[in-house]
Amino acid sequence: MSNYIVTTIDPDFTPESHTVGNTSAQSSAIITQSGLVRISVTGATHVKFGTNPTATTEDVLVVGAEVFSFKSGEKIAFIHHGGGSAVISICALD
Repeated sequence: MSNYIVTTIDPDFTPESHTVGNTSAQSSAIITQSGLVRISVTGATHVKFGTNPTATTEDVLVVGAEVFSFKSGEKIAFIHHGGGSAVISICALD
């Protein structure tokens, strides 16, 4: 028997995608019953969580995709690591 990781997107949440640049921007408030969000990025992006967060290059660096414990109703701020731009995709998990 194989072990599989099953990720279920919360059907009540519409996933968000944003272009990430060299200034901090933030998502809308994210409501999640599970307390989990999945963040996927192209390139490298710094993220910060809070009610009105501002991301800096000192914050958590995400490369690829990661799942984070999250307080429902908060927002995610993001800023690109280095020059250029990236895309961030945010999904609440069930």
